Amino acid sequence: MYNEYFGFKEAPFSIAPDPRYLYMTSQHRDALAHLVYGLNSEGGCILLTGEVGTGKTTICRCLLEQLPDQANVALVLNPKVNEIELLETICDELKISYPTDADSTNNSLKTYTDRIYTYLIESNRNNEKTVLIIDEAQNLDSKVLEQLRLLTNLETHQRKLLQIIILGQPELLDILAKTEMRQLAQRITARFHLQPLTRHEVKAYVSHRLAVAGQNIQLFPENSIKLLFKLSKGIPRLINILCDRALLGAYVENHYAVSPPVLKKAAKEVFGELKNVEQHQKNKRWLYPLAIFSSISIIAIVAFILFNPRSYSDIKHEQAAAASEAAINDSLVKLYEEAQAEEAQTTTVAIHDDTDELLSEDIKPQEEIQRPTLSATIATGTNQNSIDEILDDASNNPASAYQDLFKAWGEHYNANTKTTACKQAETYSLNCLYKHGNINSLKIHNRPAVLTLINAQGKTLYITITSIDDDFATVYSNNTKYIIKLEDLDKYWYGQFILLWNKPEKYSSIITPGDRGDIINWINIQLTKINNSQPSSIINTYDDFLIEKIKTFQSEHGLTADGIVGPVTIIHLNTRSGMDTPSLISSPLTTDTKQG
Repeated sequence: MYNEYFGFKEAPFSIAPDPRYLYMTSQHRDALAHLVYGLNSEGGCILLTGEVGTGKTTICRCLLEQLPDQANVALVLNPKVNEIELLETICDELKISYPTDADSTNNSLKTYTDRIYTYLIESNRNNEKTVLIIDEAQNLDSKVLEQLRLLTNLETHQRKLLQIIILGQPELLDILAKTEMRQLAQRITARFHLQPLTRHEVKAYVSHRLAVAGQNIQLFPENSIKLLFKLSKGIPRLINILCDRALLGAYVENHYAVSPPVLKKAAKEVFGELKNVEQHQKNKRWLYPLAIFSSISIIAIVAFILFNPRSYSDIKHEQAAAASEAAINDSLVKLYEEAQAEEAQTTTVAIHDDTDELLSEDIKPQEEIQRPTLSATIATGTNQNSIDEILDDASNNPASAYQDLFKAWGEHYNANTKTTACKQAETYSLNCLYKHGNINSLKIHNRPAVLTLINAQGKTLYITITSIDDDFATVYSNNTKYIIKLEDLDKYWYGQFILLWNKPEKYSSIITPGDRGDIINWINIQLTKINNSQPSSIINTYDDFLIEKIKTFQSEHGLTADGIVGPVTIIHLNTRSGMDTPSLISSPLTTDTKQG
């Protein structure tokens, strides 16, 4: 309406997040630098927080303009979703197909995650970066935040496959500070909190937006800028709303600048509307308990009349009182229903955590996926093989891989039965452990394992790795032995592996300080064997003395010395105590890389 009057080519104070209007204060430059750093690093999560209207979304859109053409972006603007809806939104944004209509009832978290993982692997092969942006993340449910954390586990041994940018209001910081959110918080590699603008920045901000809109004259004198800063408290969105209304007021009154009286009148209109809405919400919150109290009162009065009959006049008097109260209550209930309606309008996968987890079922083969052709490194030498011999083997199958895994333990795997490999392992007092890691993870676990490879044509293959010696690995494919380079293996293995281990009879979950039970005495016995010491009396509590002994053991064997006993620590206890078990490496492992 006022654009032509003031000579604007477009509205200068639109609240739409147009990157052209982003005024880069020092803190906005720092925020953008943090986002750029996070995207260029191999981290998983980037966090940008700030009060409502401080420019988070605008900065993010500015970042998107700097992304290379080969970057794929999924933007989630509606945080009121559950886990399935979040994954569906990501698939829709990235144009990943998934079953719909009648078939969609069978979709699970794993269905969507597997398809996203397949897409990310293909993108990684094409050297494409995939970015997921979550706006208004403070409204996300805790289960959805946990699903986001699980998405950060989608990775190769070199990098995260998905970069996640989380935008939210300050409440999000409180959410991430909760104990149950610590795993997600620890995955945030870059974070920045936007503060409101200073008075000098407000002046520069207004001038910048006026210039972008095509007008370089000063429409807001110094005294108006001072008042604008006081009224808006430096919040860019409030500045935009106030300035827009003030320019309209100046136009209506035929003024060619926004004077303090015009700005005050605009503020009265803007904040009057906001205060009315706020007061309306407060009234509704106050009416909720009042409506409930009134309902209880009516029930009590009716019950008293029914069970305490009195004179007709008394009853008539109470009926009149009840009718009066009911009329009031009807009004309250109506307001309550309106409030409820308005509030309603505004209101596991196969990738595992860093902690040790047990699976009692077998790994299911991945779906075949299409990939660009990659040239394989051809191994040379008299005692080594080219990995191409394995990758080109059309007869490769998981059954033979499990046969070789069981053979490494001196046991037999029956491929002609519906019983899974893990269930068959239990008959030999063995258990499956499914993990996601890298070559060093294999060394840390130090047990033969079945690895899942994906060749250049996208075909899934299964091999069994039985030993690692320097830069080479001994593997089996279709019961045939190969010696291949670890670096060649690394190109086609994306971190999934399954191994067998001797789980103690009384072990059910990771052991932490203060735990009790027979498993504690088992740990003590293993340590006495390793240290060639005499066993002490029976110990049933994981106390400080035993914790320190475990920490010492973990430190000596390259594990995280945290005193927590999980499958990896137990595997090393089994090995060092003399249990007859197959190992990937013959000598005791000592490495700088720490795992628990």
